[in-house]
Amino acid sequence: MAADLYGHYCRILLCIRGRQGSLNSLLDATLKQELGTEAARLQEWCYGVCRWYQRLDAIAAQVLERPLRAKDQDIHCLILLGLYQLYFMRTPDHAVLHETVAAADTLHKPWAKNLINAVLREAQRSRDTLLAHCAKDYSQWYSHPEWLLSQLKRDWPRHYRDILEANNAPAPMTLRVNRRQLSREEYLTHLDAAGIAAEADSLAPYAVQLSKPCDVHSLPGFSEGWVSVQDAASQLVAEILPLTGSERVLDACAAPGGKTCALLEAWPELDLIAQDAEAARLERVRDNLTRLKLNAQVTCGDLTQTPSYAAACFDAILLDAPCSGSGVIRRHPDIKLLRTPEEVSALAQKQRALLEAAWPLLRRGGRLLYSTCSVLSSENAAQIAAFLADHADAQALPLAIPTAQEVKTGAQLLPQQGGHDGFYYALLFKTA
Repeated sequence: MAADLYGHYCRILLCIRGRQGSLNSLLDATLKQELGTEAARLQEWCYGVCRWYQRLDAIAAQVLERPLRAKDQDIHCLILLGLYQLYFMRTPDHAVLHETVAAADTLHKPWAKNLINAVLREAQRSRDTLLAHCAKDYSQWYSHPEWLLSQLKRDWPRHYRDILEANNAPAPMTLRVNRRQLSREEYLTHLDAAGIAAEADSLAPYAVQLSKPCDVHSLPGFSEGWVSVQDAASQLVAEILPLTGSERVLDACAAPGGKTCALLEAWPELDLIAQDAEAARLERVRDNLTRLKLNAQVTCGDLTQTPSYAAACFDAILLDAPCSGSGVIRRHPDIKLLRTPEEVSALAQKQRALLEAAWPLLRRGGRLLYSTCSVLSSENAAQIAAFLADHADAQALPLAIPTAQEVKTGAQLLPQQGGHDGFYYALLFKTA
């Protein structure tokens, strides 16, 4: 099984490097092959190498005499895994060298054994020197692509190093207690009885943070809809969007449905339409609604393509726009390899198009809540400032969110080690 595991890892990393899939989708497809106890090991390898890819790649460049050929990039991936285990895991060095060298046979490249052995032994001997060299280059040391590091430094000159460090730290598992079924204090009692350590999160009133992640099916009442997995910053949608409970609401980019369900748990009588442009992702929305015993009209469509609704027909709109995901890199470290500056620019254009398409659907006196899981100004404060400048009937309402950074428009949460994700909110009021 271990030999197969190296093959799975190399295939997944090569696909990510070639932008042929996300880490989650590739891992999900692989884990269906019933890897048993080895599944956690594969996941640790893939997440770890993606998280520290830029530093590992820089170290590999120092110890390799010359770059490997294009057809031998699987060997390069194998070397990165060996380096990750030597520098970041507790696996004994001798075991790392033995297993990584032997894995060359799995790739049907026995010629690479001597190369892998020599490279890893040099990395072992010269560890301090190699790391000192990486420390001179923030892109290598913090393991972020140069373009992203530069953007974070421009947008957050006082906080960018904190963001980089938070992006490389493990993310906590946070739950949203279903307020329709029980209180947060009651659920904490159930967790304690089940031997699951947890505490109330200070950011959102129904958020619970676990001391360590666990399988959702081991959570008390998960199947009965007592609780859902959702970061505390994302849960704030139900507290920020001012509703009374009887409004007609559009969740314009609803999948996978976490915010849809958070709104309905707070206001079960809403006439809510959950729409998304990807039909496959809407299955997750339906599954969540069913498990939580909530009701919404689920539809497939892209606001920017098809005028599905009459003008001024919604009292409130939630636009959780597609974005770079730069605020959730710690949960999705492959973002560092998948995203490009050009893609972020295209996403900003998509966000503006969605805002333009959604605004006419909002009645006078209604509110639109714009959100992203990004920390880049071009997708957030600058995006909303440009929209306000072009729409005289749009007014930004103040938001008071603990830990949020002061920005020109809206509220920006930065990722916190041991705390919430990076997230942005702007609440727009449509004037008369």
